[in-house]
Amino acid sequence: MIMEQRFPKKKNGKNGAARSKIDGDVLSIDCRDCGNVPDAGSAECIRCIVSNISENGCAARIRLRTGRDLEISGPAAEILCKLSFIDKSASSIGGSRTHRCRSCHYSCDKIVSIAWSSFPTPDFSGARGKLMSFRTANNICDDCIQKTYRVLDQAELSVSEISKRTSAMAGGKGV
Repeated sequence: MIMEQRFPKKKNGKNGAARSKIDGDVLSIDCRDCGNVPDAGSAECIRCIVSNISENGCAARIRLRTGRDLEISGPAAEILCKLSFIDKSASSIGGSRTHRCRSCHYSCDKIVSIAWSSFPTPDFSGARGKLMSFRTANNICDDCIQKTYRVLDQAELSVSEISKRTSAMAGGKGV
């Protein structure tokens, strides 16, 4: 099964996002379209990988396609898949929102984007601070705000667990 994600081109010919496809247990990301040098350790590259995993699904191996391919597998791929789950959680709660909800400055997507703006160290307190300043107009807003708080709590817990795991890997203590 092969699935491919395509992004619209920007005026300069580069689209700023890599095309990707999943084939078996490999997610191939074509970094040549991105316009950046692939560096699996950079926040920008990790964000792109996580976005592609969110769009295509998890894979045992992630291949960054350039003139010289880079493959990520094992615990590193698992961690990236967990990050994509966190990323996807925010977008999944917004199911059947109205136009008003989508344009709201306090929507889950916008609040979570505040937290992710400082990736790889998400700013959960900044996102919660923005959310705390909102005064709900009705029960729909109340429900959305509570769901957003839960998404932030779960994301913070997951990022904490991922941080502990990567620290253990870096320290040679295993996973």
